[in-house]
Amino acid sequence: MKRWQTLAVGFAISGLFLFLAFRQADFEAISQAFRTARYEYVAASFAAILVTVLLRGLRWSILTQGRLTIIDAFWLFNIGFLFNNVLPARLGEFARAGLAGRRPRMHFTSALSSIVVERLFDMVSVVVLFILVLLVLPLPGWATTAGGAMGAAALVGIVVLALAARRPEWALDLGARLFGMLPRVEAETARRFLEPFVNGLGGVSDARTFALGLGASVLAWLTSGFSAWLLMLAFWERAPLIAGQLSVAAAGLGIAIPAAPSGVGPFEAAVIGVLTATGYDANIARSFAFALHALNFVVTSVLGLLGLMREGVSFGEVARSAESLRAGAGDAGADAQP
Repeated sequence: MKRWQTLAVGFAISGLFLFLAFRQADFEAISQAFRTARYEYVAASFAAILVTVLLRGLRWSILTQGRLTIIDAFWLFNIGFLFNNVLPARLGEFARAGLAGRRPRMHFTSALSSIVVERLFDMVSVVVLFILVLLVLPLPGWATTAGGAMGAAALVGIVVLALAARRPEWALDLGARLFGMLPRVEAETARRFLEPFVNGLGGVSDARTFALGLGASVLAWLTSGFSAWLLMLAFWERAPLIAGQLSVAAAGLGIAIPAAPSGVGPFEAAVIGVLTATGYDANIARSFAFALHALNFVVTSVLGLLGLMREGVSFGEVARSAESLRAGAGDAGADAQP
């Protein structure tokens, strides 16, 4: 699919979900919710988001088995978030993997494999949040079905990657044969490309790394839920802590849907959907969902820009390199570095 087609489909999906989320909105009530919000809780939520992204940097450092320092992982993670916030097709994952590949003990494809493991751990963490919520609140059928499907997909992905890590030669041979079926790709070239990817699967091959990485992932999502709960208190006089976890779990489902950059549309629709289904006012839920997305967008984007300054590279330079790396990955041979 050409880039313009990918953009068109993504924006169409976002537009559909935004229409569904706001078609019956009372915009005066939404405006009133912002005018009467308690902004001291917004500030507290902001601080909790900073802790969340620090934990996610720690997780990535763990999954690379220390080849990325916690500080490097923190800044590169936010650079990736910045690109995902404003560019389509998850280009941020290639941007941060490419920048990580400049480190002496890292390679682009091994960084990419750690990101794949990271995403699977995110899926597992979202399912853990849904399980916690189900212990307290009844959920709509679509939410439990989607959460179950995400959990099953994550489990399959982890098993496949663990098998590849345990049997690297078999995985490399299979991958080389599959890539070799593509036009202009030689099996040996594909094998050289895949070797550091397989070698970077320490997050699922080593029990200690697996446990620490998954633990850090669940803790990061719980902290994100705590930040969402603090933000809920800006709009509601009272809200149970579990409602914050529910909001973040729903957002995790929403951003898994291919859409415009930053998951705009599905994010809001999912959060509004679960909150209204559990008895919260629809228009205040719309205000909260918008604020939750905006606050996370601003924090990660600003940190990403600071990260680019720390790396001494420009946004355009990294964007071009990430596009090249993505194209190179499709051809099973990416040597480009930012």
